[in-house]
Amino acid sequence: MLSRPCAVVAIAAVNFLVASSSVVAVESNAREPVSPVATLSTPELRRLCRAGSAEVFVPPRADANSILQHYRQARAACDRLVEGSDLQGDELADALLDRGDLEAPDQDDKYKRALADYARAIELSPNSADAYWRRGKANLLYSRDLPAALKDLDEAIRIDPSQAEFYVTRASILGWLGEPAPALADLNQALARDPRSVHALTNRGLAYLNNGDTSRALADFDAALRLSPNDSGLYGFRAAARRGTGDEAGAKADEAKMAELMFKNAQ
Repeated sequence: MLSRPCAVVAIAAVNFLVASSSVVAVESNAREPVSPVATLSTPELRRLCRAGSAEVFVPPRADANSILQHYRQARAACDRLVEGSDLQGDELADALLDRGDLEAPDQDDKYKRALADYARAIELSPNSADAYWRRGKANLLYSRDLPAALKDLDEAIRIDPSQAEFYVTRASILGWLGEPAPALADLNQALARDPRSVHALTNRGLAYLNNGDTSRALADFDAALRLSPNDSGLYGFRAAARRGTGDEAGAKADEAKMAELMFKNAQ
């Protein structure tokens, strides 16, 4: 049985990997100009709104001003789609989900607005597994409302059991709830659907490491690094596994590689 600290470690990879693809929550009171969106076509607005959602990669070298400008332009496009266009049904639900993803990393009123957008999207598209997954992930990452998150992920998987990422997210929730066996089962389900899922390999490796199964942990971290060789966090996880087997030289080599990549990304 994993202790709560181990559950925290087990979720670390998902938090790290998801955060690496998340738009940074920023204050919107800076006096940066926002490009006009009134003249953009609906497809252009959709691209700009989606480009700001939490599912889109932000370069690690992006400075604060460019991130702020990116956020504000995306938010303006999402607002235009939701409030000032003739989108309906699934198309409107998609715009609401993207706007919810923009607001969710923040707190208080913005997070409440994100939840309202997710709820409205689900009302418009009740059979959207993606909508339940995105709301469940927000509840996991930003509010730690684990019962609500688990309920959403159960529903997402019921609607569409083919998506590996749904199982990875539910495994993280189960880890936080102190249920390591069901969490590991979900990670196995994820890898059965997508053997190349770096998220699933990383989290299963951490689960094995927490259980003292360093050989299986190393196998999963090795596989994840073959797929994502520039992921600094993975080298840190493998270093811990190598140190657990007594391979101090290998652990130090991985820690040096992790530091190198972190320094490179910070430039």
